[in-house]
Amino acid sequence: MGEANTDVAAQASAVRVLAVSRVAPSALGEGQHAGLRLKLSFFDSPWVMLPPIQRVFLYELVEDGGGDQGFPAVVDRLKRALADTLAHYLPLSGRLEYVAETGDVFVDCSDAGVAFVEAEADVDVRRLAGDEEHDIPAFLGLVPELDARVLPAPVLCVQATRLGAGLAIGLSVHHAVADGRAVWRFMEAWASASREGSPVTKALGPPHYGREAVAYPNGDELGREMLRTVAPNLPTVRGDYDFSQRFLRARRTFYLDTDDIKSLRRRIDDLASAEAATAGGGHDAASSKAKPVSTFVALAALSWTAFVRSKGLGAGDDTYLMFLADLRTRLDPPVSEAYLGNCVRVCMASCADASDLLGEAGILRAARAVQEAVAAMEAAPLAGMGKGWIHTMMRLPFHRMTNVAASPRFRAYDVADFGFGKPARVELVSMNHDGEMVLVGGRHDGEVQVSVSIDPAHMDTFKACILG
Repeated sequence: MGEANTDVAAQASAVRVLAVSRVAPSALGEGQHAGLRLKLSFFDSPWVMLPPIQRVFLYELVEDGGGDQGFPAVVDRLKRALADTLAHYLPLSGRLEYVAETGDVFVDCSDAGVAFVEAEADVDVRRLAGDEEHDIPAFLGLVPELDARVLPAPVLCVQATRLGAGLAIGLSVHHAVADGRAVWRFMEAWASASREGSPVTKALGPPHYGREAVAYPNGDELGREMLRTVAPNLPTVRGDYDFSQRFLRARRTFYLDTDDIKSLRRRIDDLASAEAATAGGGHDAASSKAKPVSTFVALAALSWTAFVRSKGLGAGDDTYLMFLADLRTRLDPPVSEAYLGNCVRVCMASCADASDLLGEAGILRAARAVQEAVAAMEAAPLAGMGKGWIHTMMRLPFHRMTNVAASPRFRAYDVADFGFGKPARVELVSMNHDGEMVLVGGRHDGEVQVSVSIDPAHMDTFKACILG
């Protein structure tokens, strides 16, 4: 750990902070939401104790973007666009606040504003964007600190870093206020405001964030119980975030193109058809009954079996795969895609004996377990989310669990064009789990970017399973 921390300190010194300012929402919506205090919903509460979501977007600027005149102009453009966007996405400009009398956590927007850090660093943006292996200290230096260990705490912080002829935009946002879909929609709106002059367009309508949209039976009471469970010492959420584990993991990013994904899905579907044909009914009948796997199911199954093999799990080891499901279209009444908040639930696929996920048919069994978890969620979106579910989650063996985050449907590269081109690289910096896999849409049509965090001793085996 000493060596890793030394590396981080060296990288931190390489990032020189030039200025820190505050970006307040512009007057676009002045008076409409004055003094807004938004109580967290039942869906928001479990995320209060977690560290922020941190993403970095790397750009190669071809027209004086790194020069003395270019960078200030880029920063000014980003700030003006951010101010206009925050006028619509007001909760992101607020602060999380704990009210001891009621046991609730609110977003207080009475003094709305976001810290904006301007920095520079001696980092080769092309190297950073092109390397398969993550330069973790460099990535960490390009996202702003958001300290939410004690409430009140900010919801969002932003950093723009000049990288020679390149640029990094770093984002730290508290998960208690927005889930993945909401954050990506905010990024799309901010980029649209920078590129087109408005965060709200015909294709991208305004957000809404009234928590009544995600009402849950006895939600207030259950939300407070969750807060007492995950953060029993509020307003101190945690004594300290243990980021040390980040430096004990290896991180790599791989890209699977359309042909790779088609091949993977076909492989699983063929295994299912062959197994059904062997059991009786013939190949044609089996093919008609087998449910084709989706891209997400196929990639989740691939990552799970790769994790099991790389960690040497086998007979007698139970193993799990966790992922989040977006409930917006699955609630009754449904919630629109423009909802700014959390509207996700944890889903769990399990296997009582990890040896079942080994061998040629292992990926088929993994895919079926994921399909079953998806089907159970679709049949009863809110089942099992009541009292006690979070205790069950906390008792699971995390060292035998794979966590698949985000979604291939998140168009990470398409939505983040601020007017100087698509990013050369997008990464989730806040990856902490041994066995975490992050999926987003890739740089090219049909491509999926796969980023993984795992024990370095297991990375080569994991990579062979993913790309083999």
